Amino acid sequence: MSQLLSFVSFLTEDESITATADRTIKFVEAFGVVVIILIVFLGIVYLRNLIQITELDNKAKNAGGHIDTLIWDLNFNKNKIIPILEEAGVKIPAETKKEPMLSLGMSPATQLYNYNLMKEAEKTLRDLIDNNPSLKNEELDTLLNKYKEIYTELIPATDKYNKAVKVYNDYISHFPANIIADHKSKNKRNPFIYNAEESK
Repeated sequence: MSQLLSFVSFLTEDESITATADRTIKFVEAFGVVVIILIVFLGIVYLRNLIQITELDNKAKNAGGHIDTLIWDLNFNKNKIIPILEEAGVKIPAETKKEPMLSLGMSPATQLYNYNLMKEAEKTLRDLIDNNPSLKNEELDTLLNKYKEIYTELIPATDKYNKAVKVYNDYISHFPANIIADHKSKNKRNPFIYNAEESK
């Protein structure tokens, strides 16, 4: 009788071990599925945010490219006026001849400083031409009018750029985009100061 009880007890323990092993296997399988789903989910979140960051960054870059072109045009225009005046014997101040480089990567304070230098150079050239009426000709008039065209075009170009920069900067300020942006070395962009200055 005691042998029969021992045998029954052995079978019960064996079934208990098997049931525990089955539960463990099922738990591990379920945990593995959860981990895979989590990895896929995080991958989708990462890719979605990375694509959005790249799109917003490219939109800001493209809008900024137009501003860079207009700034280059301002310097180019100035450099066409100076030789005409010098040929006519007009002395150009050294400060006016300088080419302050203005780029969107600069801090707002540096942008503002260089922008004011460009505006001052333009004003000096206009004053020199006004003070020497004999210099006035169609070519100079065209070049001076070009300044107005460029500055007028800068207004909507700056609006477009600054809006794109704000959207981009806002997006990479929030989780999880901020972590992804940091990982990809995507930094906040500076707005362009032109509109704020022109509207004063």
